Amino acid sequence: MTTNVNNYTIGKGIVWIKNPFDSGSYAEVGNVSKFTFQPQLTTLDHFDSQSGIKTKDLTVLTEKKGTLTLTMDEWTADNLALAVYGENVAGTISILSAADISVAVKIVGTNDVGPKYTYEFLRVKMLPNKELGLIADSWGELEINGDVLAVAGEFGTITPVV
Repeated sequence: MTTNVNNYTIGKGIVWIKNPFDSGSYAEVGNVSKFTFQPQLTTLDHFDSQSGIKTKDLTVLTEKKGTLTLTMDEWTADNLALAVYGENVAGTISILSAADISVAVKIVGTNDVGPKYTYEFLRVKMLPNKELGLIADSWGELEINGDVLAVAGEFGTITPVV
């Protein structure tokens, strides 16, 4: 394969979450300084034990899951509600009051370097598990993790931005 420097990328994009607090339409979350997806695959190995040294002869996939991590810079009511696992009702947030926060998440690539893609995660169970820095000497950030869940066997898509 020949190297193509046009395929290198410096990731940038606009993040949208299908808002669980109102109509269920996508809403932009504002500036996101970090967005990562971590696939987590579990396998089961089989070993042939008919010879003097057992030898691995098969590996099968037994579990597929993934995790998103978003670091949001904008402290909007909806973003803050995600960070405290709460509900936003007319701008008032009830802390730890949500029964479930499952959303769709989309990032549309806006990078100037490299190919641009749209990543859509069909269902993400948002699970904040980072401390919320209410007093600090640096920019405040809202870090949210989410388990990527399958919908009808599909986790999401990656498509070129046109």
